[in-house]
Amino acid sequence: MGHMPGPRRGLSPRVVASLDAARAVSAIYVVLHHLRTSYSALDRFGYSLRFGQEAVLVFFLLSGFVIFANEKQRALRPRGYFLRRLRRIYPPLLVAMLVSTAVALANHDLATQFTQRSFWGTLLSVQDVSALKPGVITDPYLGNDPLWSLSYEIAFYIIFPLVLRAWTRREAITNHGVGLLCCLLYVAFVLHPNHFLLVGAYFLVWWAGAMAAEAYLQGGDSVFSMLPTLGWLLVLTAIAVAVAVHLGIRSVGYYPALPARHFAVAALMLVIFFSPLGRALGGVSLRVQRPAVAIASISYGLYILHFPLLIKWHGAHSAAGFCAGVVLLIVLSYLTERQLPRLLPKAPRN
Repeated sequence: MGHMPGPRRGLSPRVVASLDAARAVSAIYVVLHHLRTSYSALDRFGYSLRFGQEAVLVFFLLSGFVIFANEKQRALRPRGYFLRRLRRIYPPLLVAMLVSTAVALANHDLATQFTQRSFWGTLLSVQDVSALKPGVITDPYLGNDPLWSLSYEIAFYIIFPLVLRAWTRREAITNHGVGLLCCLLYVAFVLHPNHFLLVGAYFLVWWAGAMAAEAYLQGGDSVFSMLPTLGWLLVLTAIAVAVAVHLGIRSVGYYPALPARHFAVAALMLVIFFSPLGRALGGVSLRVQRPAVAIASISYGLYILHFPLLIKWHGAHSAAGFCAGVVLLIVLSYLTERQLPRLLPKAPRN
């Protein structure tokens, strides 16, 4: 088995506030990151808004942390678990696809932008951004680039119960097995670029978030409490850095440097979470908890809807149109995340 656990605890108010604040800040940052590329007024922020991909990695870590904390026992009964995950992620995805379609119609370019491959690929969750990496099956539907991460997230949801069942029986062996397998999958991806190999390699980031939750719930108060998963994440980072150096770095925003950035940032975020800085940030989060909760509650909607409404929509590229787009984004995000779930059949809680 792994480390000797301390007394088990629930999530403290500080940690809950930190999770909400991280979701809120990450969602807003991704929006600003994309706005910077389309609106010259944000050029003054320059380099500070160039890390949108890293903000998405925060989402992966948060997802692993929260789902493990909430579903550790329930995910062993896959039917209810999959229905809850399906209910959570798919209806907003369909809304995002409808909004993207409406924007393309308003722009009068649906006929030129639409492809069967991206439509069905996004519905089947195999989309990614081909401009940034090799081995992509299809780009996101109608160029709604933030949807790339949902193909990873859905794959992680599917993998989790299988890994969890093994982990409950052989914790240490499973942690080492996941780490080793993800490293091997990344090497296989480098040799033969393939979407599924890359998604499998990235599962280690999500699993690291899950193991951070387990370490915290068991009373761990330092990053060493979640070894060996962090160790394997560092190994994966080292492999990605070596690959980037070997293949040559044309830009840190593209493969082969991009995965190295991702893995390194994920490891850094975990170190910060267990550090005095992380505890200090948790205290700050408590002081801004109310607005953070409000934004976090619609963060998924903001993430998947901002690109068509504020970037792709031609009407948003004027002062009045941009204001209308922001209002529409907030309203649709609220309706998608807060009201739509009330209309859906309830998933079993167990």
